[in-house]
Amino acid sequence: MLGQIMEQAGISILVGCVCLYFAYRVMILKDIKAIRGKGKPEPEDKEGYCKDTGRLLVFFGIGSFIMGALEMVSPMAAMIQMVLWLVIMFVLWKKVHEKYF
Repeated sequence: MLGQIMEQAGISILVGCVCLYFAYRVMILKDIKAIRGKGKPEPEDKEGYCKDTGRLLVFFGIGSFIMGALEMVSPMAAMIQMVLWLVIMFVLWKKVHEKYF
């Protein structure tokens, strides 16, 4: 049973875990370099940026877990959900970037 779940939804679960790890690094450890890279300018409000970016990463991680669950029921529904989730994520990421830079 576990093998079948990991075969169908393993990558989605892995992506969700990676998103939650980076959300932890940004929200708790305040490690902006984990997201922005080295040598990039820091935002004006580091605290707010970490909070908003962490929320977006948690949002995307939750979407990955939902996609993993939907893959067990309907692969097409999972694909549609993730495309919509990505579009929403990109729009929100652009708003956060415009707000802090």
